[in-house]
Amino acid sequence: MENKYLIVFNELRNQLLNYPRNTLWNRYLEIIVEEQLKQFRYSDDRFEPEKLSRQQIYAKAKNADERRVDSQLAKNAVKISKLELTLAAFIENQPDCKRVFINLGYKPIIVSSASGGGSKNKTLIWMDIEAIDSADEGNEQLDGFTVLESDDEDPEDLSSITYERKATSDVKPSSFTKLFFKQGELKMMSFKGIVLMLLLLLSFFLDVLIAIYAVFVVMLMNEIPNLKLWQAFLYAILIPIAYLNWRYFFMPLYMLPYHRVVKAPMFFANINVVNADIEMYWDKDKLNVARVTEFTATCPICSGVIELANGKPDQKQPLVGRCREAPHAHMYSFDRMTMKGYFLGVPDYLKYEL
Repeated sequence: MENKYLIVFNELRNQLLNYPRNTLWNRYLEIIVEEQLKQFRYSDDRFEPEKLSRQQIYAKAKNADERRVDSQLAKNAVKISKLELTLAAFIENQPDCKRVFINLGYKPIIVSSASGGGSKNKTLIWMDIEAIDSADEGNEQLDGFTVLESDDEDPEDLSSITYERKATSDVKPSSFTKLFFKQGELKMMSFKGIVLMLLLLLSFFLDVLIAIYAVFVVMLMNEIPNLKLWQAFLYAILIPIAYLNWRYFFMPLYMLPYHRVVKAPMFFANINVVNADIEMYWDKDKLNVARVTEFTATCPICSGVIELANGKPDQKQPLVGRCREAPHAHMYSFDRMTMKGYFLGVPDYLKYEL
């Protein structure tokens, strides 16, 4: 006879894979159920769960070293009440998932141990199953979670976020970046820094010369003997190439000393990296140092990933935090000094979310 715990957890894992959502809370659920399936020892009437601390869950979700995760950060990021709501909402919003659990007669639940306080007495989180009463079969709302949580969890503030700055050693550089940046950083007054600034000026003058030359060739092609159509077309496409180089290479680096943070321009971001930023700061000698990094936050509305993006056309700031899942609805400001951000969307929007 197959174990009922294994059946329920397998079904939940399959449902999470079949209806994926790129949010942090769904990732937490995936981690917890995967650990149960991978680690617990089961029999016909019992099972021994794999209990995870908040630091373990957060580190696995962020692909970080558990030893480097602050306990308070993990506590604020992994709220048990939010895990309960996320699991209940996922089952409720997927008709197939809800129907399967009703047919099985069991549903997964989030359970935690009561923390006794102190650094060694960590709250542990795992999954269990709960029988669905026959009276619940007609009721589509699957509730009834049991949590043994003694730590008070602060109510989540949807109007503000806290950004995280990724260490330069954790950012995968491009081949072009490796030529100038040492361990992800570049002192602007060093030899390589001066070479990069000269290259920047050279690219600007080349853009201007290429654009002017191409325009004159296109305008005077009737006067140029033996000019073939493919040659004229080749000269014509030099104009958008010059514009792209000016727009996505020259301008971001030119604005870096003024804005202090810009999106990594082309050639600076690794092709396998989804998001990367360049930040400029003052070192101990009061000299400008540029470093490749990444600023991200967790969206308090949907738990998606918030990353820096262009503020225009709907915002005045050059950079704002936009959620990957709802970039035009879940927007937050960005302050690199306080690492804080505040909601920039419609004022009444959060009233309905709360």
